[in-house]
Amino acid sequence: MPYPMRAFAALCGKELRLLSRDRHGLLVLFAVPTLFILIMSLSLRDAFRADAGFSIAVSVIDEDGGTLAHDFVGTLWQQQGFRQVAAEDADVVIHVVPGFSEFLATRHELAASFRDGVAEPPMLQLEFQPSVLPQLRAAAALSVRQCLLSVQSDYLMAEVMGYSDAEMQTMRYLGDPRRLPVEERYRSADGTPAVTPTSVQQNVPAWLIFAMFFAVIPLASAFVVERQQGSLLRLRVLGVSSTLLLASKVLPYYLVNLLQMVVMIAIGVWLVPALGGDRFTVGHSVFGLWMIGTATSLAAIGLALLVAVRVRTTLQATIAGGAISLILAALGGVMVPKLVMPATMQQLTGVSPMAWSLEGFWDIVLRQGGWQDALPEAMSLAGFGLSCLALAAGLLRRNSTNTTTTP
Repeated sequence: MPYPMRAFAALCGKELRLLSRDRHGLLVLFAVPTLFILIMSLSLRDAFRADAGFSIAVSVIDEDGGTLAHDFVGTLWQQQGFRQVAAEDADVVIHVVPGFSEFLATRHELAASFRDGVAEPPMLQLEFQPSVLPQLRAAAALSVRQCLLSVQSDYLMAEVMGYSDAEMQTMRYLGDPRRLPVEERYRSADGTPAVTPTSVQQNVPAWLIFAMFFAVIPLASAFVVERQQGSLLRLRVLGVSSTLLLASKVLPYYLVNLLQMVVMIAIGVWLVPALGGDRFTVGHSVFGLWMIGTATSLAAIGLALLVAVRVRTTLQATIAGGAISLILAALGGVMVPKLVMPATMQQLTGVSPMAWSLEGFWDIVLRQGGWQDALPEAMSLAGFGLSCLALAAGLLRRNSTNTTTTP
């Protein structure tokens, strides 16, 4: 066997032995993403469901006491998501002001007087707690308005138009938007129905990608220790090139990244459903998963080696590696899904290799595409990783030259 191959095999074996002894580092690489996947998938399970609705604590203070006010309150408690509580415990207190029933009974007669742009007097007052999220506030307010329109429509049909109960039931049926013949579905890469997005479909790829890039900390720290102990200098004296030295670190960490991918996918497929969450769907292209996983690993290892070459202490490696991973995760849609970001932030996600990887995984597991669909993202990640490796090799070569020539 040629010397470079023997040296490469020996260096890879050394890296694997160092990794096997770094139990704390391996624990971080596997335990942290596992906990994130479980916590986030179970916590956000209902947030990705179209039929999940909302839940809010409501208290009603009826200051009118009329028939229509009574009908409105009864209709309100029939709405899903409204939980009746005392006023002091409520997220929103609904005040039915005096004159509510009389106003609704005569509103059709008074409509002409408001056509000149004069606002109608408020007959309901909704007082929200400051801690209520804007989305929840909007959903609750919309539901209250729907109840108000329902009571008003029933009154108009019964008292003004003289509809019978059977006719009113028919009108309610026809007026229900859910009865309209409209089909909703997600489209896959080939136009067929795709997998419905769930929290686990978001979090398994997202935190798997984060775990791969988080390897920058143990890799950079180990590299710094080798440099401080003089191991790198001795290898250079033995004729080991900078390229060969860095390449020997790629294979062991690539194997760790592949193991991470297998473990995280297995957690999404079996453990998350066992705990009450949704099941992770892997798609139809195992090769596509391997391809995007390999490209992500190359990008993560390349970035980690570039950081390792630049830092000088283990503290710098920990701080710089952790900060870079967190920033890329925040920009890349790992911590906050891209779809809920403002338009400006959605455009910024394109600068993060984690975003490229996430799109590639979604091409396979969500859009049910083949490996060709994830190829653009895989090529971008591979190009990024190779660029980082080339830059790291150049910096290491320059540093080694300066070290050996220093008297």
